[in-house]
Amino acid sequence: MSKNDKRILISDLCDVLEGYMPQSQVESVYQAYIVAATAHDGQFRKSGEAYVFHPLSVAMILAEFKLDYQCIVAAILHDCIEDTIVTYDQIRYDFGDEIAHIVEGVSKLTGLEFRDTADKQAQNFRKLFLAMSDDMRVILIKLADRLHNMRTLGSMRRDKQLRIAKETAEIHAPIARRLGLNSIRVELDNLCFSIVHPFRHKVLVSQIKKQCGNRTKVIKHIQSALESRLSQEGVMGFEINGRRKQPCSIYKKMKVKQLKFSQVLDMYAFRVVVSGVAECYQTLGVIHNLYKPLPGKFKDYVALPKANGYQSLHTILFGPNNIMIEVQIRSTDMHFVSEYGIAAHWHYKNVNNNDSNASLAGNWIGSLLDIQQQSGTSIEFLEHAKADLSPSEVFVFTPNGDIIQLPYKATALDFAYMVHTNIGEHAFKSRIDQILSPVSTKLRSGQTVEIITKQDTQPQPSWLQIATTAKARSSIKSYLKSKSSSSLIQLGSYLLDNACEYLQIDVEKVVETKWQECLSDLGCQSKEELFIKIGLGEVLMSVVLNKLQCDGNHCLVKNIKISDTQGRAISCAHCCYPIPGDNVIGLLTSSKGMVLHKADCANFMRVKNKNVQWLGVDWQAKEGEEFEVKVLIDVDNQRGALASIANIMAKLGINIEHIEVSEKDSYLKSLNLVISVTNTEQLADISEHLMQLDLVQSVKRF
Repeated sequence: MSKNDKRILISDLCDVLEGYMPQSQVESVYQAYIVAATAHDGQFRKSGEAYVFHPLSVAMILAEFKLDYQCIVAAILHDCIEDTIVTYDQIRYDFGDEIAHIVEGVSKLTGLEFRDTADKQAQNFRKLFLAMSDDMRVILIKLADRLHNMRTLGSMRRDKQLRIAKETAEIHAPIARRLGLNSIRVELDNLCFSIVHPFRHKVLVSQIKKQCGNRTKVIKHIQSALESRLSQEGVMGFEINGRRKQPCSIYKKMKVKQLKFSQVLDMYAFRVVVSGVAECYQTLGVIHNLYKPLPGKFKDYVALPKANGYQSLHTILFGPNNIMIEVQIRSTDMHFVSEYGIAAHWHYKNVNNNDSNASLAGNWIGSLLDIQQQSGTSIEFLEHAKADLSPSEVFVFTPNGDIIQLPYKATALDFAYMVHTNIGEHAFKSRIDQILSPVSTKLRSGQTVEIITKQDTQPQPSWLQIATTAKARSSIKSYLKSKSSSSLIQLGSYLLDNACEYLQIDVEKVVETKWQECLSDLGCQSKEELFIKIGLGEVLMSVVLNKLQCDGNHCLVKNIKISDTQGRAISCAHCCYPIPGDNVIGLLTSSKGMVLHKADCANFMRVKNKNVQWLGVDWQAKEGEEFEVKVLIDVDNQRGALASIANIMAKLGINIEHIEVSEKDSYLKSLNLVISVTNTEQLADISEHLMQLDLVQSVKRF
């Protein structure tokens, strides 16, 4: 039995609680255990274990975060309302309004009719997010509940294991990251990885163990050098620890950066914890004097904290014998917050007033409340919430110097909506670093952004292709639906009638059962709602036509012509980055419309024969419309290589959206670029210009 599988007893929990909680509160926790044990008597989990050990384990996870007794009591009782005869009123009578409110927030929706599993999940999470807005302890219990369920998933069927693990990776782990709950996030990520990819996880764990013995001597040498230099320079009260790389994080880095296992472990990671903020910067200077820093790899999350409140200085150094060293420098308080995240708020309430993390979490919850009010359905809200959980971010400034955090690839339109919904709705142009730019311009960290509004400017359906943040997209959709629903119904109906007339389909002869199947599959309550979605470009016409006319796999529409993707429910897959000129297919989905893939894309080939709807696409893009494509450039490992590549791109007028650099060996390095092009001909021209450089060895499309 592993540490994570150890059965938790009430005596174990009370021993931990007595370390930070008065005896009277521990007694209340014990009383809650008596209620839960009685209520769950005779109930067992799939493993055969008495059910009450589950809420006890959830409470123990939270006790390790030193959460208050109300949260611990609610954790013990969290399944009572849903699974036993205990009622909300009984809990309120025995333990008070606050605890009853938390338990009610955690309980799943019961007694309601759902269209399908996705709808049930979406409505549960909508309720959960609303409960979070009243008390953040609701989501802490929910995450602890999911963590224990993931630890004990072995007794489930394989299909259920996969479903729960994928849901956890998609929703729970990103929420834990957003709330700064690092230890929970790391364990959830690794548990999900071990279930979804068991063989890969086993291989990586084995390789990490093999490498540990070889690395110990190097780690001790570097750590000793750091400690010696810091002591010489008068830095007091510091602590240095090597950071252990987790299988999931190693796998993600290997996958994203196309690295070998040995290349990932070439990086040695250390964390330096010091007494205060001033000592953080002093330590940074000392370490940069000891080892040369790698240009462009320093990040100051102390001055510019992450959205979840995380603060630390990150730097990468050239160590002895060309070893790469990653160092994180933070204060004691920053380290506590980095490990405990929002949970640190309840600890700090008893020791000081450090509520910055709770404030940042509150801002996020406030933004989710705005989104849920503007989302038409629970599924739409859940999709917006998922998009808002993206860990990548950019920092930009208002003209007054205020910092605005936005996700990677956010546009000036997203910035406008983040400042205020009214500014977003009337955004006409933007001024980025004093240069007049369209609101569709993608933003980069460090830019100063000013929005120029115009009173007669109003949100258009095409804005949905520009906006990336959940707040902006939900606001735009809400505006379009509320201000122009009648015209959208007319537009959608007109488009459908035209398409049917062109394909010689008599809409009047479509049987009612086909209409109801189509509406249900596309999440619509009525034909009017479907017409609105067609008008907004949320549903692709070919999807509707196939659902109305499809008989098994024999669908009416097999090929379509696309001349403009702006303002339509069409997107390009990021697994193969298709561009005009490629042999392209369109994979039809009810949630994203049509997703374009290259015809030879491995992801498409895997699902091609699995009863999915897809179309051949004749893609003639609108003149000047640009699309992202990924290229891999191998260059000589010499100074100025990146600058030479960037210079060629600038001369050709090509925008570099993203860049990653990795060393292949001592002679070559790889530049992994995402660039914007109009078609395959332009990409070929770029490759030809790059190959004229002596230092470029190869240019390949990724």
